[in-house]
Amino acid sequence: MAKTYRPRIPKPFRIPRPSTSQAEAARSAWLRPDVLSIAAGALIAAVAPLERFDYVARGLTASALADAAPSPQVLLVTASPEALRDGLCERSLPGLLERGRARGALLVPPADAFCGGEAAGRAAGAAPVVRMPPGLLRLSAGEVVGFFPLAAEPRAAELGALGVSAAPWVIKKAPQSVPAVSLRDLADGQVPATALEGRVAVVGVGAGGVPPQAVATSALPPAKGIAAVLGGLLDGGRRAAAPAWVPALFVLLAGGVVWLARRRHGSLVATAALFLVTFALAAGQSVLAARAEASLLPLPSTLFGLAVAFAGVMILRGLAVQRSVDRAAELIQRAALFRMQGVHTLPDEEFWPRVARLAEQAHPADLVLVAELPAGSWHLRFWNDQHGGESLVAERRHDVRRPPYSSDQGVPAVRLARRFLTKQDMPAVVVPLIAFGEIEGYVFFCGPVAESTFSREPERAEHVGRELALLLRRKRLARTAEAGAGGAGEGRGGHSPADDLVEGARVALDDLQLFGSMLRNAPVGLLYADAFGDVRFVAPEFAKWLRARDVVVPAESASAALPPGSLTLGDVLGATSASGAAVSLSSVMASDEGIELSVSAPEPAVLSVRPLRRESDGSSWIAGYVAALIPVKQPAPVSGNVRPLAARDATDPLCAFQLGDVVADAVASAARATGRAVRLEPIRGATHALGHRGELAQVLEAFLIDVASRGLPGHGPVVSVREAPQGVQLSILDVGFGLGLPESALQRVLTAPGAAPAGLEPLGRLILAVEDSHGQAELKTNDGWGITLTVTLLRAHPRAFVAAPEAGKPAAQQNVIAIGRAGPK
Repeated sequence: MAKTYRPRIPKPFRIPRPSTSQAEAARSAWLRPDVLSIAAGALIAAVAPLERFDYVARGLTASALADAAPSPQVLLVTASPEALRDGLCERSLPGLLERGRARGALLVPPADAFCGGEAAGRAAGAAPVVRMPPGLLRLSAGEVVGFFPLAAEPRAAELGALGVSAAPWVIKKAPQSVPAVSLRDLADGQVPATALEGRVAVVGVGAGGVPPQAVATSALPPAKGIAAVLGGLLDGGRRAAAPAWVPALFVLLAGGVVWLARRRHGSLVATAALFLVTFALAAGQSVLAARAEASLLPLPSTLFGLAVAFAGVMILRGLAVQRSVDRAAELIQRAALFRMQGVHTLPDEEFWPRVARLAEQAHPADLVLVAELPAGSWHLRFWNDQHGGESLVAERRHDVRRPPYSSDQGVPAVRLARRFLTKQDMPAVVVPLIAFGEIEGYVFFCGPVAESTFSREPERAEHVGRELALLLRRKRLARTAEAGAGGAGEGRGGHSPADDLVEGARVALDDLQLFGSMLRNAPVGLLYADAFGDVRFVAPEFAKWLRARDVVVPAESASAALPPGSLTLGDVLGATSASGAAVSLSSVMASDEGIELSVSAPEPAVLSVRPLRRESDGSSWIAGYVAALIPVKQPAPVSGNVRPLAARDATDPLCAFQLGDVVADAVASAARATGRAVRLEPIRGATHALGHRGELAQVLEAFLIDVASRGLPGHGPVVSVREAPQGVQLSILDVGFGLGLPESALQRVLTAPGAAPAGLEPLGRLILAVEDSHGQAELKTNDGWGITLTVTLLRAHPRAFVAAPEAGKPAAQQNVIAIGRAGPK
């Protein structure tokens, strides 16, 4: 016989047998809330804590099952008040009982006071006549349901002879089925005395002069109730409480049915099963009570136990699932702050205003309008109507095939429109948002500020338009793909949507904690802004630096996240204006490597801002921005007569720039700061110079502010920039004698600018910056016409370069050379 050889698994790679884990799972299954709730419900049904309600329910059950057949054991005898006052009952009742060979008589108050009872003399062997003792009746809901035991009652033996015994509940006779006669009719012979043969006469007060068929209903309580209960007792209607294990077993079985229905078919079928078992409980109680003596269940306690079991199977589990779903939804909502790439998930009412805010940060304008070109349409749809929006546009058709949206030849291009708005004096820069040859929309920069910026830097509008177009295209393509893949109602890989929700919430929570920990514990200040330029995360060090520069920073949440719109990247870049090196968001957009700025207050640091680009399908777009505030270590202290040489290449590199632009900005800033006129002569030449632009701009502005503030009113400094054979020269004529010191003190500044006399520190810092940029400075007195400071910097020659083709655009022709600036924008 062939043998089968099985490879032996090494010990380190063996796994436990499934039976072990199954046994552990079986043991832990008893500790589940639904199983425990079923056991608790069975225990409640066995203990029956609702004793008072159970008593009433048993009485109602016994009353509801009343027997409609007439009783041969009981006869209700009614006596009118007139007959009782005449002594008819006391005179005739003993003789009637004897002639009719009755079993005896039970006198019900108040008839017992007129019929004599045991006080009347009776012959030996006569039928007993017993007054009903107090405390005999068991009442439920105002009706007689049974009799209490009367072991200490002197007439207990005679009551036993009448059939009255302890019975908690009795299936009584229906009141209309109890035989009843009038005592007057018996005494007058209208009803033969033989009607009492073998019966117990229950004597009570009733109305007189009623028809014979209404005698039973005319009896006053509790006579008719006692007759009905005694008749049912004598006919075998005694009932008692069922054993405690009966309702407990029922709850266990019913809870198991509901649990199985909930597990196999869901909550709706389980609820239907609950109604079925409740109906079965009511029907089973009726069947049992009609046939067995110990059969009355504690219905309220049983229903309460069943409710506890149902709550464990359905409600507690449902609450646990709902709590888990709510927690997962809360975590996913918090994690939504981290989903920066999902621009397509934003509704249009939130997406387009954020696009407008991004455009406002990137390009100066008095008013910014954005418009969408819907798919398959030629007419624009304006979104940001809070500024007037579409009502400000003079051209009502909004057809992109017509001017000013396109040229006369129908080609969309960036252009300046004069009569685009209803305000004829407000120009507008029309920027089509084109991505891969398709128009996604338009952005309009309106106002004189937008016109001056466009005339000075036309490439800024192109950069902004390209990035906005890629953002819009990304949103449109993502929504199209999402709509195409929609309709899947179940999770992937066989998982339910609830499992995917919980798993996504767990991953989101991990990411949230990791990102928050990274921001709080980073050695440098970090900042993150999304694709719309809204700051979403800011580290405490960065927030401290912003608050020191009077920038309002909202209070951070537990995850260090900020809501959209509370702080923008434009606000952060605007905070660098105090250092004289402020830049715009468009400069960050145009540079893949980002920008680095040197800031001094409150401590020297380097602010680095870079765009985060994503690439897909041959295109590249900005998905967000990241900034870092890196502190600069202070050099070790040196002797007072030694000036250390600072390395500036990392913070403010040596580069080529237009000195005329730097001087113009410094003159304008000094005039605004002092409120005095600072005259700038026409700039002659291209003035391309080599040096540390950031440092020169900062110290030049400080020097002009100092000179202008100390000069005579109306005699501010005169500044001129020109190209000379030696290089690019900057001349500053102090016609108001703002320096206020003799020529010997000025010469000392030239010799030792690092130890300038009091009042000449701005001049010393300017000379140091010029020398660090490999330039030279000289001072000259003009015989009563003021003092002239001449600064000469190295000339930089601009270069012609071939523009590299951008992603998604065709390369330029071989014989075309693009002329651009060599320095940074």
